[in-house]
Amino acid sequence: MLTIIDNITIVLCVVGIFAISIFMSKRNTDMEAYYHANKALPWSLAVGTIAASWYGGNGTIGTVGYVTTMGLSAFFIWSIGAHLVRFPLALWVAPRISVKVNSTMTELLDRFYGRIASFVGALILIVTSLSLSEISACGYVGVAAWDANKFVAAAVVIAISIGLTCVGGLLGVAITDMIFFFLMIVSVAVVFPSAFYGIGGFAALDEILGAVDTTMMMPFGGIPMGRAIVLILVCINVYKDPAFYQRFTASNGPKVGKRAMLTCFSIWLSMDVCLMFTAIVLRAMDPALTIQPEVAYIQLVLSGLPPIGRGLFIFAMMGAIISTVDTYYLVGGEIVSNDIVGVLRKNPLSDKESIWISRIACVIFGIIGLSVAFRFPLVYDAMIFVTSLSMSALFVPVIVAIMYDGKKTNMSGILSMFAGIISWVWFTYNPLSIEWLGGDIDAMLVSLPISFVAFLIGNQFGRVLNTGFVTPEAGAALEGTVMTSSGPVSQEEYKREIRVEWFGIDGALCLVYAVLACFYSFGIINRIDWIVGWAAPVVAGGTTTVIFLRYLYEVFTFGKTPASK
Repeated sequence: MLTIIDNITIVLCVVGIFAISIFMSKRNTDMEAYYHANKALPWSLAVGTIAASWYGGNGTIGTVGYVTTMGLSAFFIWSIGAHLVRFPLALWVAPRISVKVNSTMTELLDRFYGRIASFVGALILIVTSLSLSEISACGYVGVAAWDANKFVAAAVVIAISIGLTCVGGLLGVAITDMIFFFLMIVSVAVVFPSAFYGIGGFAALDEILGAVDTTMMMPFGGIPMGRAIVLILVCINVYKDPAFYQRFTASNGPKVGKRAMLTCFSIWLSMDVCLMFTAIVLRAMDPALTIQPEVAYIQLVLSGLPPIGRGLFIFAMMGAIISTVDTYYLVGGEIVSNDIVGVLRKNPLSDKESIWISRIACVIFGIIGLSVAFRFPLVYDAMIFVTSLSMSALFVPVIVAIMYDGKKTNMSGILSMFAGIISWVWFTYNPLSIEWLGGDIDAMLVSLPISFVAFLIGNQFGRVLNTGFVTPEAGAALEGTVMTSSGPVSQEEYKREIRVEWFGIDGALCLVYAVLACFYSFGIINRIDWIVGWAAPVVAGGTTTVIFLRYLYEVFTFGKTPASK
């Protein structure tokens, strides 16, 4: 469906982002700059890179495919529920990550639970970093845009992602994420009203889908209870998502990372309305789903755009995928280099060696991902499979390490992880069926509580390796202080860093989300076309544009601003 002009537009955009990455690579003088951008990401750039990294192929194309079978329940159960369970992450966990975590999640596991737990955690996180669902998503974009072989299309996008990761490091990735963030959300917002009003708005959707599946247009219909619980748990997965840890660590202070994510919630919610109703429109246009929904979505949008606009939209969709893939490849490469190869060597890796190992790992990730990604029928099936495994193994020990300052033994983490993995494997191949949850349930629903019980049991024996960032003996000499990744700080300073300002910016950002959630829900329940067809895309596109312009203003001083206090 693309013309020569569209393809030239895409090529020029790709050349442009590589030029940016090459330019920013000059700042990658050591590992701290390459992996963490010298911990100096400003608010606008933190918003862009967090939003783009999370809203990749899963959040865009994957959402459309999944919602064609879920209907309105996707918004009321999945979207609103997803963001609500993430608020504690933004308000309380993110600031502590910025203060407590120096580099990777595996470094955190090693500090509290020892080398075995760290190594197992590294292997699980590498599986997560393969980005299987993102690879399958870009295959569908290739099919829709060029009628290309999905494997070939995915291989090209993976090659671009690896190139950006290897050249630019986190700073280059974050800046290109900002561009993708702007193009992705604005392009979706621009094309959504024509799709929604083109089919006839709520009146037409109710009439068509009422004859197909009456639950599609019901707020809490169209999805079994067991699947709804799994989706909420998938959303909680971000509490142990290594990409978020890297972003929060790289932000210019704890408050910056916290407020960046709080801002993302309102953008994501508005974006969800656009994408989810596009999926419902697709289901109304093709009730039997004779065309792969992810492919149909791209074709629908392209049919309503002019030349150059089509090229920018495909670049935005590919960019959404690339921004997620390069994020996880960078995280996975750091884990391979520092937490696997680095700990197995007697001599420490030099900065140059660490970066080169990370780059080689990225290439291996791409090869493995391409060989596995297309074994899943839908994009979200791949994501749920990987998330289910990582949640079962890592959620309990990681969250306890960050949020609980009491006793934690090395055995608590090890037993929790192994119990989670073993039970997940067993119940994946021997699923438990519970009728009121909709039949066979995901293994995570069983393995997660088993992992928690194993943690409690393991915490009754073993050794306490750390109480913060130092050994218990050393910690006794620092009474009255809190150990952080940069050394001991006073209790007052620590509390000031992680405090939630309910009557300030923090509270205002929470209030904006609450108002938008009620506003969109009111519009959907009462079938008010303009709230869905115009308000949601205007909020999503307008907010994104303001943040992007703010970033352009800040770009001249980026890297010179000292960390906030």
